[in-house]
Amino acid sequence: MKEVEVIKARNDLQTRTRGKTIELMRVGAYCRVSTDSADQLNSYKSQVAYYTDMIKKNKEWVLADIYADEAITGTQVAKREDFQRMINDCMVITKSISRFARNTLDTLKYVRMLKERNIAVYFEDEKINTLTMDGELLLVVLSSVAQQEVENISANVKK
Repeated sequence: MKEVEVIKARNDLQTRTRGKTIELMRVGAYCRVSTDSADQLNSYKSQVAYYTDMIKKNKEWVLADIYADEAITGTQVAKREDFQRMINDCMVITKSISRFARNTLDTLKYVRMLKERNIAVYFEDEKINTLTMDGELLLVVLSSVAQQEVENISANVKK
């Protein structure tokens, strides 16, 4: 009788490079636009394409998903369904703090919650990785600026 060879299941979160096993990180990108204007929809499509390509090109990442809320305000996280889905899945890459949230309390709440789960948020424009930064001061300051910016824009539109 022949010996049976056991073939182990492949772990989708590992890859071998030059004989070395590398743990892969599940990464998703968050894209959002506030309105459904033509310019905003073009921006939305560009964000999705850019981050899909970026994640697929990195050999240490596995694309978890592209999370995208179209024509949704950044000030109320509860209304952003893909944002809610994303925070349960993977490391998050987003263009800027203002794309993630324009409310300082929401920004800190979700960054802290994700950090407790060992999930990083990487803000590309600001070059902030929430798992490697020493303190939250920079994040607090920049998210406050983003919040003030949206409040000023809103006030100007109402005038």
